[in-house]
Amino acid sequence: SVNENLNDMYLEKKSLINKMSEYHSANMLDESLLCLEKILADNPCDDEALYYRSFIYLEMGKPQLAIADLDKMLGLGIRDYETLHLHGCAQYDLGNYEKAIEDENEAISINPQAHECYDMRASAYRAVDQKDAAIQDYTTSIYYGKCRGVDLCKNYTNRALLYLETGKYEEAVEDCNDAQKYNPSYITLYLTRADAYTKLNKYKDAIADCNYVIGIAPNSADGFHSRGNVYMIMGEYKNAVADFTSAIKIDNSNPSLYALRGVAYMNLSKNKKSIDDITYAIKLSPGNSEWYKFRAAAYIKMKKKQDAIKDLDLSLTLNPNDEQAKQYRKIAEEM
Repeated sequence: SVNENLNDMYLEKKSLINKMSEYHSANMLDESLLCLEKILADNPCDDEALYYRSFIYLEMGKPQLAIADLDKMLGLGIRDYETLHLHGCAQYDLGNYEKAIEDENEAISINPQAHECYDMRASAYRAVDQKDAAIQDYTTSIYYGKCRGVDLCKNYTNRALLYLETGKYEEAVEDCNDAQKYNPSYITLYLTRADAYTKLNKYKDAIADCNYVIGIAPNSADGFHSRGNVYMIMGEYKNAVADFTSAIKIDNSNPSLYALRGVAYMNLSKNKKSIDDITYAIKLSPGNSEWYKFRAAAYIKMKKKQDAIKDLDLSLTLNPNDEQAKQYRKIAEEM
């Protein structure tokens, strides 16, 4: 009968959703997708399968595919806050920050206590340099998240990153401390707090956070990169070179690591090594004005006037308002 067929279809779908969930928990995303695609083969407009598939597409770094599924849902008249929020997340991943804000606005109008919507809108505000609005949204996200008893580690860390950008270093440390209470293994909070401690001249604390990251994630360049930055500011250039070298062994495609090691070498009067590193940074990222300025400083130390002037002209072409580059050029001219 029709009812029996419908019941069979319902049970089959429920079984596939359960399998999808199990695969997802095991981080077997391709297998999760196959379960959902079986459901959608029978019913291309199944909103539950479309929603879950879009969620997995986002996790796989495929926001355009997620948008296609979510647009289909919106076209079917499904405008609940979860769908709109996920649509906003996909727009954010695509760099469409204003559209992400619009999606989260509508989601919040439906559910004014959805902490995840405020967090995403705050990230979009931050991306378009509306920092005050971003801090307000992160704060609201934390408030409603506390009401719901959810894990707020990333929410506190997100606000800490923004405090760091706006020079509120003590507030950044406090937020990282709160984030740590929720998830003491979240690497980003330690890297953020290390940066804040460095700005506060609390180098011992900064290095302790970097050491923790290196201890739990020795195959990540981030801890070495961050500790190298601290050593640079402390003037411990040999230690900085060692850390940037360790980071490069893990990630040899990051131009910042070569440029920073080059500056450390320059401070150790190893000018040839300095130029080699900064030249490689320029090769990887030729549009960065800082790298040309750094190399010019090494050329100035080597009394290579014309090479220094050429690099400073390139640096000022890319960033005409760089006062330091202008000062370096005057020094080079007077050599």
